[in-house]
Order: sequence, then structure tokens, then C-alpha cells
Amino acid sequence: MKEVAEAAGVSVTTVSDALNGKGRLPQTTRDHVRTIANRLGYQPSIVARSLASGKTRNLALTVSTADASTFAFGAVDYFVQLMSSATIKALEHGYSLILSHSDADRDASPLPLDGAIVVDPVLDDPALAEFRRQKIPVVTAGRDPASENASFSVDNDHAAGTERMLDHLARAGAQRIALVSGPPVHSYIVDALQAYEGWCVRRKVAPTVSFAGYSLTEAAGYAAASDLLSGPDRPDAIYATLDRLALGVSMAAKTQGLAVPDDLLIAGLSDSRAGRQASPSLTALALDPSEIGKRAVEMLAALVENRPVAEPHVTVATKVIPRASTRRRLGSRGKRLH
Repeated sequence: MKEVAEAAGVSVTTVSDALNGKGRLPQTTRDHVRTIANRLGYQPSIVARSLASGKTRNLALTVSTADASTFAFGAVDYFVQLMSSATIKALEHGYSLILSHSDADRDASPLPLDGAIVVDPVLDDPALAEFRRQKIPVVTAGRDPASENASFSVDNDHAAGTERMLDHLARAGAQRIALVSGPPVHSYIVDALQAYEGWCVRRKVAPTVSFAGYSLTEAAGYAAASDLLSGPDRPDAIYATLDRLALGVSMAAKTQGLAVPDDLLIAGLSDSRAGRQASPSLTALALDPSEIGKRAVEMLAALVENRPVAEPHVTVATKVIPRASTRRRLGSRGKRLH
């Protein structure tokens, strides 16, 4: 800063005010100082800023699961996209993003933090409770099921998205749509279940739900779908609350000699590379996790810096992406979807 001050012909205090947007300086002076600083390659010291502000510049991100021992979130495109986007946005705001454990037997983070993002909190989430106990600002990606109005959140409208997907399956010719679901401990699953049951009531059809347990893997989807498809009144379409579950449904259909989509339509929640590359490719409800991660960091940075938050609950749009798993050929059991 002394070198910038000497080159610009001003005081170190003026340099500090110009670069930090403080003080009552003419705009021409601010522009002059910033031009000199850029020419000299000046970069502010993160350590110095932390010492001066009392902030660590560290943010945590944790993914909550009902059973962390059986779930590898790095294998799910949704979480990878969300974390990548959040990391980039955190760096743009001058923060480091730390991946934190969500286990009940661990501290929420071993490092001092300015704020935290909890992805898909569960009922009575231990990490969320610990962050709040420490009075650390928190934003949830997905609502907190225990206190939905007491927190800051970025989420999708899963109820509306589920209904759009069910309508899509019905237009494709499905008459008996079943749901393969994870346990109702996350708000997105609760929303999907309620929307599915309401949709069935309005259509005057009996709901059929098979729970896949806590692992949320292809194997869990395979087991849940096998139960549904082995009965005499098997469904002609299945919507799964995770893309990995839907891929397991597809495996179960092939094992039982069912053709997808001619005998069974399949769709899943959240778009993924695995779903796009599956045979047949998987129809998906896209959630835009990159936008969720970006908006969550922006909201958290505002909380940490004591800036006003315009929207405490942000909703990111969903989109049905039709693919081969719900596109029947002419002359097959269902109607062709145009």
C-alpha cells in the first residue's frame, strides 16, 4: 500500500479508503488510485483483512443425510454442481469454502467460521443445530423441515415440479403412476410426497409409494422398484425422488423383462450425466443446482457482512426435461409424446 501511495502521490490512508470504498474521496481520486494499484499488481492481504475485521473469511458447506455412512454425495451430480458453483461464488466474494462433516458425532467444523450452508437439512439436523448454537449465520439449500420460516433458504418449488412431472407422464400415456421415494426426512421429499398424493386424489387414482430406505443408491432404487413391478397391478410409470433411484428402477425393469418406455415410463428428480447417458436416457426434473449454490453464497455473504437480505427465501425454477425413458414409439402401449 505504501508503494501504491508513493506512485499515486497520495497518503496510505487515501489508498486504503479508495480501495475499500470508504471515506469522502472524489471519484477521480478513487479511479486514479485503483489504476495505479492495478498497474503495480496490488492484491489486498486476506490475512490482514481478517485481522482488521475480526472475520475468518471461511464459510462451511455441509450436505446432510439421514445415514451418512451409506451415502457418498460426491457421486451425485446435484451436489457436485452445487458445491462447484458455491466455491466459485465464495471466492468472488473473498471467502474460502470448506466442505464440512454433517455427522452427529463430529463438530460442525473444526475451523473458525463466518457462516455456513447446510444442503438438504434433515429433521433435527445436528450440524444445523450446532451452527445455530454457535450463533454462526446459516443459509440452507433446501428448507429446514423443523423450522421452515425461521431460517434463510434457497430452494426449488418441489410440489409444483412434481405435479408437472406427473402431468408429463400422464400425457405420455401413463395411467398408474407410482412413486419411489427416499425417507421423508428432507423437505424436498416431503413436498414430493404431498404433491404426488394430492395429484392422485384429484385424478381419483390410488397412490402407490415404495420407500427405498436411507442409502439412496441405484441398489436401493432397484429393490424398491422390484417390489412394485413384481405384483399383478404393476404401475406403467414410476417417478423417483433421486436420479440414482430412477437408474435403479430402470435396472429392475430390465431384469423383469419390461421395455422402457413401451412397458414402463421412468423419470427422476434432478438431472445428471448418468441419467443423460443411460440407455434409454432418463427424463428428469432439472433443479439448477449451480444457481442454488450461487444464490446461497450470495445470501450468506450478505448475512455475514450485515447487509440487508432482500429475499430470505429464494425459489429457483425447475424444468421437466423429456428424454427417451418417457417417449413411447408409435404403435406402442401408450400415446407418443410430441
